[in-house]
Amino acid sequence: MFGWLTGRRRNQSQEYLNRGRLEDVIALIQVLGLDRAISRGERALQEVLRGAPNSAKSWTDLSKQHAEFFRVYDGTRGHSISLIARYLTGNGEDGPALSSEYITGLIDAAVHIHQGQIQRRQVLRVAWAAIAFAALPAIINGSFALVAKYYHW
Repeated sequence: MFGWLTGRRRNQSQEYLNRGRLEDVIALIQVLGLDRAISRGERALQEVLRGAPNSAKSWTDLSKQHAEFFRVYDGTRGHSISLIARYLTGNGEDGPALSSEYITGLIDAAVHIHQGQIQRRQVLRVAWAAIAFAALPAIINGSFALVAKYYHW
C-alpha cells in the first residue's frame, strides 16, 4: 500500500546498496568474462578471488541476487555460476573470452545500476525528511492540545 514511500516496488532491488557489493559484482564479471571456462563453481571462484565476497555469504548467493548478469545452475558437483553473456556465446564447457570492450560495458551497466539505487535512496531520504518536518507542527500542536485538555488549561 505504501510501497511508493519506501521505494520497495516490484523489480526494484536494493542489492547494490550493500557495502562492497559493486566491487564484488565487478570482480565476478571480470573473472567469468575472461576465464577459459564458461562457468565456475563456488570453490574455484573462492580460489581465484581469494575468498568469499565481502557483501554476501558466497559467490553463489551474490550471483543469485544479481540475475541481471549471472545465472546459477545446479551441477553434479554443486552450483555452477556463469555470466549470462558468456554462457550464450560459448560451446559446451569452454568458449571464447569476452572482449575488454564488452566487459567494460557490463561493468558500466553495474555502475549505472549502483548509481541509480543510490540516487533513489537519497530522494527517499529527502522525501521522508520533508514529510517529517511537515508533520512536526501538527504533532506538537496536537500534543499541546491534549496536555491543555488533560490539565484543563
